[in-house]
Amino acid sequence: MDEVVKKQNRFLRKVVSLSAAGVFLDGYDLFIISVALIYVESQNWLAPSTLGAIQLGLLQSSALIGMFFGALFLGRFADRVGRRTLYVIDLIFFVFFGFLTALATNINELIVFRLLLGIGIGADYPISSTYVAEFSPKQQRGRLVTRTFMFWGIGSLIAAVVGFTVGRFEYVNLFGMQVATWRIMLASGVVPAIAVLFLRHTMPESPRWLLANSKVKQANEIIEQIRDKYGLDYSKDLASVEPERRGKVSELFNSAYRKRTMFAWIPWFFMDIGVYGVGISIPLILEKVGFGGTSIQDKVHAILGTIVLDVVVMVGFFVALMVIEKLGRLRLQEIGFLGMAVGALIFALTFGHGIYVMMIVLAAYQFFENVGPNLTTWIVPTEIFPTRLRATAQGTSSAFSRLGAVFGTLMFPVFELYYGWNNLFILVFVFMLLGALFTWMLGTEAKGLSLEDSSIVFLEFSKYLEKLGEKVTEGANELVEMTSKYDNLHERAERIRRIEHEADGIVHEIYTKVNHMQKPLESVDVGNLATKYDDILDFINAVAKRISLFKVEKTKVMDEFSSIILEAVIEVNKALNMLGNFTNSDMADILKETVRINELENKADDMLEDSYNQIFAMNDAIKLLKLKEIYEYMESVTDKCEDVSDIFMDLVIKYS
Repeated sequence: MDEVVKKQNRFLRKVVSLSAAGVFLDGYDLFIISVALIYVESQNWLAPSTLGAIQLGLLQSSALIGMFFGALFLGRFADRVGRRTLYVIDLIFFVFFGFLTALATNINELIVFRLLLGIGIGADYPISSTYVAEFSPKQQRGRLVTRTFMFWGIGSLIAAVVGFTVGRFEYVNLFGMQVATWRIMLASGVVPAIAVLFLRHTMPESPRWLLANSKVKQANEIIEQIRDKYGLDYSKDLASVEPERRGKVSELFNSAYRKRTMFAWIPWFFMDIGVYGVGISIPLILEKVGFGGTSIQDKVHAILGTIVLDVVVMVGFFVALMVIEKLGRLRLQEIGFLGMAVGALIFALTFGHGIYVMMIVLAAYQFFENVGPNLTTWIVPTEIFPTRLRATAQGTSSAFSRLGAVFGTLMFPVFELYYGWNNLFILVFVFMLLGALFTWMLGTEAKGLSLEDSSIVFLEFSKYLEKLGEKVTEGANELVEMTSKYDNLHERAERIRRIEHEADGIVHEIYTKVNHMQKPLESVDVGNLATKYDDILDFINAVAKRISLFKVEKTKVMDEFSSIILEAVIEVNKALNMLGNFTNSDMADILKETVRINELENKADDMLEDSYNQIFAMNDAIKLLKLKEIYEYMESVTDKCEDVSDIFMDLVIKYS
């Protein structure tokens, strides 16, 4: 068993590593320009006065402009042509245009090549996270996706380290030629991009995307390949995936989602002003506040200061991982924005009071940035929209945020030229306050997913869910009768089929009502719960059909499986009844029920494994196959009960 787990983890590590490598390159290529800038300025490419400041701003923002188009168009394109296609193609942008930036002969070429590089970065931003999410087992998904995003911070840190290492020299002898070190910096991202491009080419298409786009045969082939090679079986997780209509951008602005769209877009816009406007300017800021000078050593000291601050970035990420589930996304985002606002204000008031004071203030600013909105604004769109709109919401939110990044990087050099760094940080202070204000104003609906509000929602649907639970219980009782008496099999199977059909009608009622809900997050929860509940009865019906059609002799294992199924269904209904109007005192009881359901599912797993030993000893191959299929479907019923149990646990955590 340990060997199987190791094989499974090896595949998941491969998925996360290759996606995280793309996110790493995102952070690396975006921030390597910040350390290269202090060397590019010495090329005398910039025009004097205002025009030069505009050119500097365009150079800082060109990749971000490209990211806007990459995220907006190529991210959505991945929903049409597949994850793997864009997963590979976007790396070509990293390699080709990353190399061309190092060959630029003037400021205009460098700006254009950085813009085209940004298109690839913008495309990879949503694709990498989507690829990880769609291959992650549900119990590990949040942790694996968050771990992937952390590599953005690692990329920015390594960019500063590379700049510090190479930047100690103005030129490097390369193949007999004197090459400017800033060119080495800009080209340094090409080598890992080539390696990642080659390795990503070996990765499969997302079977979830294939199933959602009616490519069942290809999906099953990939599922089988992964199961055979790594022992990781996605068939159960993907059993309920069906072709679905694509979400439209226009849906983001209807009455149900408009406020959530604004919540996903506007705070991220202000956050990117603060992240990229300040972040890319840090080496220049450090030159102004204490690392000034014209020598190479002076420039290296400024980069060293950048490295120290990038370490603080990683500290912020790690703290966020520890507290995000306790404090919640909204509170952490509000705290982060307010912390950034205070840091910007103190910087403005103390500007010029010594390098150590400035470093401490900038460190505090970057800590709050990454413990809060830099992470939470990325997570929010993936959590507050239904599945059909999730990718669209993430892509458009990311694209809109790039407008903030472009505004910040373009505005900083010009504003600083006329008004100075202290007045510039007063403006940053205002923007961060606006980020906190819009989080508070627009996030109230999402934050309203409190214990009390959720109780009202589930009370509204409790009568429908209770009816559905009754039908599931009725079907489980009929299955017990069927396997114990083992007579009139066709009639009993037909009775279970009618119960399942009646349950479908209840699910239809639920979805009709869900479509008129004003809170889309809650509608997803209710709809998902109803669907998973109905899946239990679907598989009970499938078991009854096979017993009726196969006409095999009754076995003791059938009775034992039926009893476990009925017990699991009873436990599921107990948890559902508590969920209808639960209070803090009910949480522990609901979680106890979920633990009991998981224990029953494990018991069914063990029983299935034991039954294999019995049936594989049979001489009758046809009977062997029939019993094997019946037992596996019976075990799948308990899997579906566990799926409902997982939803209960998620809801208790979310709404408490």
